[in-house]
Amino acid sequence: MSKLDFSTVLAISIHDMKNSLNLLLGSLDDLLEAEQQRPCVDSERLALLRYEVRRVNDTLIQLLALYRSVKGIYQPQFMPVSVHDLLESYWLNNKALMDYRRVECIVECDPDLVWTLDRYLVNSLLENVVNNTVRYTRQRIHMSARMDGHWLVIRVDDDGPGFPKAMLGRQALREGARLDPQQGRTGLGLYFCALVADLHAGDDGGSGFVELSNGGELGGGCFTLRLPPLPL
Repeated sequence: MSKLDFSTVLAISIHDMKNSLNLLLGSLDDLLEAEQQRPCVDSERLALLRYEVRRVNDTLIQLLALYRSVKGIYQPQFMPVSVHDLLESYWLNNKALMDYRRVECIVECDPDLVWTLDRYLVNSLLENVVNNTVRYTRQRIHMSARMDGHWLVIRVDDDGPGFPKAMLGRQALREGARLDPQQGRTGLGLYFCALVADLHAGDDGGSGFVELSNGGELGGGCFTLRLPPLPL
């Protein structure tokens, strides 16, 4: 019998769990939609359940991406993407949760803005960032995208208390995950975001990066993703 490769078994298990969670998320979406038509259950608890399931699903996505990156088997799928459609699709897919959380989300982006990127990776990054933002913001979230010189800038602003001082500034992949057992933080989400940015590397050797700041457009925290131009 060959020696068991635990990391491979873990990756396969994560993939299988993701499939089950996706089915569960689909069922929860159907229940939320039905509840809007005819209230019959505790909508707040249902929305909270959906939120927690998405958090678990996001963590599994991050673990799988990190595993593939470490093994050197992840190949980003770069293609031209309408950034406006990317942001709007994400917002529409999560509108039910935001409504139940009583969070207003504003999307601002030029409808003609197209950028070469890995849509799956950037969407997964938004899942991680916005799910956490919904958790800490007070009433509003602002998702925006624009060009800054030759770079694409995607921002998520909120009106919450902001990021801890130790997290502020540019986040480099080499910093790794910051473990804080007392706060239940592994730093996995931020490390994943830095990985997504790092995988978007331009011809000149420059890579994307993420940056955290406070006092943004809504007075709270501001997450910024910067991506360089990429060849097809």
